[in-house]
Amino acid sequence: MRAADIMTKDVATVSPETRVEELCDLFRERKITGAPVVDAEGCLVGIVSKDDVVFRRRGGESVPRQTPDIRSLFSSGFVGFDAGHDGAATVGLIMSRTVISAAEDASVAELCRIMWEKRIHRIPIVRGAVLVGIISALDICKAVMDGAIPVR
Repeated sequence: MRAADIMTKDVATVSPETRVEELCDLFRERKITGAPVVDAEGCLVGIVSKDDVVFRRRGGESVPRQTPDIRSLFSSGFVGFDAGHDGAATVGLIMSRTVISAAEDASVAELCRIMWEKRIHRIPIVRGAVLVGIISALDICKAVMDGAIPVR
C-alpha cells in the first residue's frame, strides 16, 4: 500500500502569515492538532502543531513547558498572542521549518517506520515541493481498522 492510497487530500493548510488565533480556530473547527504550512504556490515550507502554539515563542525558540491550562486555550482562543505580548503573532514565527515529508508512492510501512523513529504524528505528502496530501497516525489506524492494511 502506498501513501496515495490512504492520504487525506483535502488538507487543512496555513501560510506563514496566518495569525496564531486563526490557526487555533482551524484546529478547533477541523478537530486537528497540526497543519502543513504552504506558500502562495502550494509548496510546503513548514509544519505547525498545537505544541508549537503552546511551547514556542517568537523566533521559534523552545521554552520550558510551563503552560497555562491547554483546554482553556483551545476553547476560548488565544487572547494576547501578538508580537507585543505573550507570543508570536503569526505561524511563520512558530512553525518548524525542517519538515519530514514523503512522495505519493512511499509505502505505508516506510511512513510508519519514519513516524515511529522520528516520534512524529503526521507526514505531509508532496509531488516535488507541492503539497498534495497528508497522512497522520490516525489515518493509518483507520486503514488498519477498515481492513485496507492487513494485520499479521
